[in-house]
Amino acid sequence: SGEIHIKSAQTRRRFQRILLRDLRAGLEREVPGAQAYKVGLSFIGIKAPDEEAAAAVAARTFGIARVDAMRKVPFTTLDDLASAVAAAAGDRVEGRTFAVRIKRSGNHEWTSKDAERVIGAALFDRSAGVDLAAPDVMVRLRVLEDEAYLVERTRPGPRGLPLGTQDRLLLLLSGGFDSAVAGWMMMSRGSPIDYVHFKLDCAQSDHALAVGHFLWEQWGHGVTARAHIVDFGEIEEALRLRVDQRLRQVVLKQMMVEAASRIAADSEGIDGILTGESLGQVSSQTLAHLVEIDRTAPLPVFRPLLGLSKEEIIDRARRIGT
Repeated sequence: SGEIHIKSAQTRRRFQRILLRDLRAGLEREVPGAQAYKVGLSFIGIKAPDEEAAAAVAARTFGIARVDAMRKVPFTTLDDLASAVAAAAGDRVEGRTFAVRIKRSGNHEWTSKDAERVIGAALFDRSAGVDLAAPDVMVRLRVLEDEAYLVERTRPGPRGLPLGTQDRLLLLLSGGFDSAVAGWMMMSRGSPIDYVHFKLDCAQSDHALAVGHFLWEQWGHGVTARAHIVDFGEIEEALRLRVDQRLRQVVLKQMMVEAASRIAADSEGIDGILTGESLGQVSSQTLAHLVEIDRTAPLPVFRPLLGLSKEEIIDRARRIGT
């Protein structure tokens, strides 16, 4: 992730160590025998008996921008390299526009631009021409000293910051779409999350905990997660009997935040509460009501979905699998 590279050298090294730890933890759990190792300042290499499964884990590891499947291309001279790439990638550019992009590290007698021109010339006759702005095919190559790798397939990573580079938060986990997406968003900013689910009459507890477990299992590489279940049935009934109906949902949310803050106080390293509230989505999430909830909150309440519509939230839920 490019965000890692804007940090100071000391912070960057720490983030890279945590990223490698997270990735190795995910691989160990899902792809036995896979190995992850540093390659220069910007890359991590993976060797695995099941490459597709390993790529899927890497594509769910926060801090990774892109996952490439690469083929090693042997070469001695630049002309050797151009011939090898033309043989390997010729079918891909057949009758299509293309561009060549090379990232290079090490000492060579030629520059990356030199190599792009020579390789482009070797591919040109089989193609529909070069298009540097919007090519049909991007031929990407990574050169490390005397080794070259041709990118054959690529998939996007989640970017963001490595999980565990920020402090832990406690997520109010419901049975709907919103809270899991809020959890994912803060995980993408480096914060591990624990869960608290308030058990009410609506019987969503099993579903909520299943979603929370899925979120941790798929995206929580390298960290643990703890779930707390709090029976709020008697409190809900007391509010129904004793609190004006117009205020009932707001007071219920205030008491949930109070209870979550007590749990957080008993949990080492949790200094904030996380919710899936979106401004104006329901009556308890109007600006005035959110201000009232915060007025009595013992800890800061984070709401990453505040400016998203329901359609945007559901779309994100689909993309992250919840």
